[in-house]
Amino acid sequence: MIPAALGLGAVVALAGCSAGQVTETDTQVAAVNGGSGDAKQVAVRNATLAFPPQGAFYRAGSSAPVQVVLSNEGPNDKLVQVSSPYAASGQVSGTTDLPSNTALHATGPSAQPASTGERTVQITLNGLKQDITPGVTIPVTFVFAQAGQVTVQVPIGEDHHPRPEHGSPVPGGGQHAGGGH
Repeated sequence: MIPAALGLGAVVALAGCSAGQVTETDTQVAAVNGGSGDAKQVAVRNATLAFPPQGAFYRAGSSAPVQVVLSNEGPNDKLVQVSSPYAASGQVSGTTDLPSNTALHATGPSAQPASTGERTVQITLNGLKQDITPGVTIPVTFVFAQAGQVTVQVPIGEDHHPRPEHGSPVPGGGQHAGGGH
C-alpha cells in the first residue's frame, strides 16, 4: 500500500473540501473519475483532461482541453478564468455565463457534439510545463465572478477510442485478446 501514501502530503490541505472521500486514496483515481469541487453555489463535476489525441500522455509544451460540467444552483454567475500551475495559461471561449439553475458543459475536441439546448464552453490549458501522464492529477483552478474560485485535482480522462490489445483487432468483439499462459 505504499503507492497509496505517495503524494498524500499535497492533498492533506484539500481533504476537508471533499467530504466522503478516503484521503489515503483521493489522489489515486481511476482515469474515468474526474475531479470535483464547489465554489459556493457553483459545482464543478467530473473535471478531466481530454484523452490525448496523439499517444497516451501530454508532452511538455502542448495544450490539453479540459472536460467538465459546471452547475449553478445559486444566483447568476460567470466563468471568468481557468488556470493551473502546470500550464503557462488557461483559455476559456464560447459560452461563459452561468445563469441560475443551469449547467455549462466543456466537452473537449473529440467528444460527441453537444445535445440540443446543451450550453457549452471550451477550456484549454496551454503550454504545459511538464509531461502529464495517465494516473497523475494536476490542480486546476476555476474562477467565477460571484462564487469565487475552487481548485480541483484533474486527471487525464478515459480513452474513448480504445486500442486493440497487442496490436491485433478482436474479431466480432466477442473474444478477449491476450492472456496465453
